[in-house]
Amino acid sequence: MAVTVRVPGSLREWFRGSDEAFCGAGTLGECIDQLDSEFAGIRDRLLNEEGEIGAILIFLNGENVTKLEGLATSIIDGDEIGIIPFAAGG
Repeated sequence: MAVTVRVPGSLREWFRGSDEAFCGAGTLGECIDQLDSEFAGIRDRLLNEEGEIGAILIFLNGENVTKLEGLATSIIDGDEIGIIPFAAGG
C-alpha cells in the first residue's frame, strides 16, 4: 500500500499528464522528496526558496497541512494527499 497524491488538471503537466502519483509513508517532506526523484522539479514547484510550502495548498485526508505539522506531518499507507494551486482573481 502507498500514499496517493492527487492533483487537479491544471497541475498534471508537473506529473507527466497524470492526475495521481504515489509515495511511501513517513512524512510529507519525505513524500515530496520521493516525488521529486520521480518527477524532477516537483520539490521546487511545491516549496519556496526557504524550503516551506509555497504558492499551493496541500491537504492530507482533506485537512490543510499548514494546520497540522507542515512538512513534518506524518503520513501512513492509505492516506491521500491533495495538491491544489492557489486561485487568483480580481
